[in-house]
This record gives sequence, structure tokens and C-alpha cells, in this order.
Amino acid sequence: MMETETYSVRQVARLLGIGQQSIYQAVREGRLPAIRIGRKPKLRIPKIAIEELLRDPSRWSRGPAEESAVE
Repeated sequence: MMETETYSVRQVARLLGIGQQSIYQAVREGRLPAIRIGRKPKLRIPKIAIEELLRDPSRWSRGPAEESAVE
């Protein structure tokens, strides 16, 4: 059986124990990468993005511009 490579916003919210609106906001602000699929775009969050977030929770509070300035 093939392992899931992306997750829905609902799945990520449950996994992280936060609200779906927090996920949408993180995607909008560039703190969490997402893939938009379909005509009426549905967001899918790559598994690797969740793994990276869990390894380094400080990524949650930094946007992409702040990340490159820190490294």
C-alpha cells in the first residue's frame, strides 16, 4: 500500500492539534508550503513540510524571508 505523500488541511490541523484557520494562515504567510490542486483549488500539504516543521518548530514562527536571513 502506498504511503500518503500529502495531507489535507483538516488532517494537518488534527495532527498538530490546531485549527484549520491556523493552517490556512500559515500557508498564506509562507510559513507552511502547500500545493493547490484542481479548478476550485484544494490545498494539500506535503508530508515533508510537516516532518520539517516537527523537527524544527521555530519554522512555524518564521516566514521564508526571515529564514534566509537567519541561515
